[in-house]
Amino acid sequence: MKKAYLLLVFNLVFFNVIYAQMKWGIGGGPHHTTVIEKNNLQGWDQQYKGNFTPLGGFHAGIFSEINLSKNTNWAVQPALLYTNKGRKFSKSYDSTKSFINDTSAINASWKINYLELPVNLVYRIPLTTKVRFILGGGPYVSLQLNSKTAYEIVNASGERETFNDKMATGDAVNTYQKLHWGINALAGLDFNDRLMLSANYSRSMSDFYTAGYEGSFKHQLWGGTVVIWLTASKTTKIKANQKDSDGDGVPDKMDKCPTEMGTAATNGCPDTDGDGIPDNEDKCPDVTGISSLVGCPAPDRDKDGIADNEDKCPDVAGIARYNGCPAPDSDGDGVTDDKDNCPGIAGTAKYNGCPAPDTDGDGIDDDNDRCPLKAGTKENNGCPGIGKDMLDDINKAARSILFDVNSDNIKASSYSALDKLAGILLTDTELKLDIEGHTDNTGSVRLNQVLSGRRALAIKTYLVKKGIAAERLTASGFGSEHPIASNSTEEGRSKNRRVEFKVKY
Repeated sequence: MKKAYLLLVFNLVFFNVIYAQMKWGIGGGPHHTTVIEKNNLQGWDQQYKGNFTPLGGFHAGIFSEINLSKNTNWAVQPALLYTNKGRKFSKSYDSTKSFINDTSAINASWKINYLELPVNLVYRIPLTTKVRFILGGGPYVSLQLNSKTAYEIVNASGERETFNDKMATGDAVNTYQKLHWGINALAGLDFNDRLMLSANYSRSMSDFYTAGYEGSFKHQLWGGTVVIWLTASKTTKIKANQKDSDGDGVPDKMDKCPTEMGTAATNGCPDTDGDGIPDNEDKCPDVTGISSLVGCPAPDRDKDGIADNEDKCPDVAGIARYNGCPAPDSDGDGVTDDKDNCPGIAGTAKYNGCPAPDTDGDGIDDDNDRCPLKAGTKENNGCPGIGKDMLDDINKAARSILFDVNSDNIKASSYSALDKLAGILLTDTELKLDIEGHTDNTGSVRLNQVLSGRRALAIKTYLVKKGIAAERLTASGFGSEHPIASNSTEEGRSKNRRVEFKVKY
């Protein structure tokens, strides 16, 4: 029923266009579409939203136009278009850090094809008798024709699995609406009532999808369109008294140069330099000048744009504010006083002539201070030094941490060391900690890599539960890549099975 209603609306518009003998044509072009999705899903913005990308596509169909005014400035432009919309998704996973499954990457796309009926109200601004600027907008209605989704799953071994499927249509949960509506806008140029080039934007106002959770789903499209008008409008016939052979907007009967494109200000004659003096009277037709010098410019020896007769420094380039002289630089910092917020103190261009700030007052400006909010020393690039006692406590904690055999389960005997480490980090909230897991070379390289990563992650999880912000901690597993002793003896292998902590600001 909805489809029949849409086709009826189009027929009424289309046949009225033919009856009124207005113009019609064909056209289309490429576009990019995205989906504006809003929901309350936990972790959506951080984990998923940024992985969606636009889907390229095209639109094509029949265009028509109904003039609403005698001067043809106002018109209605209905069209019937085949349009595809949708979006793409791509996300990679690091199995050594996520430890969820063996998936390395997921690539997916959703593509929906529509029969679309836009109706735009447009306004034309004449630029010449043959070229007009067009600006317009209006509503559209879309009827879904078909749709499909495609998935590609890549595991850590490089194996790929792909599948395609049709998407469900209807009003139930997890289905795509058969009919939706929105608004569109366009801006472009119309050439001689035969060719129209425009940039297009559209956005659906009703949801095109019903999810199993609370959310809204709107299409958004950016594209370009080329329309070839197959019939010209009756109102485009040019009367004899409006004939303009050179197309400069000045009728031949008023044009002193009817075969050369000019301007109204010069009675239809060309003015190459735009100084208001026609080329046939201009002694310097390629250089902007003044009427008193018959189109030639006033002398300007220092080329600063200020004529010598008004320039107090005619041999040194300057600015109008200082009557042709250069702006002064009182503090000699290379930033002239007219742009210097601290004209009496030498500074830098970055801070508009003022010195770089030193927020923590440690004598090291913020540009060179790695810890601009915490007083430090020059040797540590503005960060405070890390005391030997703190380093000893941290290294002692690292040596005290033990795990169950071939497991990331931390032994209870290690909790006191980790609690002491958490206390150090809570005392100084600007400290950051790198947690590194290492193994000996017993077993496969991949298993060692995964085990060391899990152990580092287990320590990070423990510290987060103790109140340490996750962004202050990094967890990395290196397997057997960095031994500190020989793996040929049990004593050496025991030393290589370790956790290392690296503290920094």
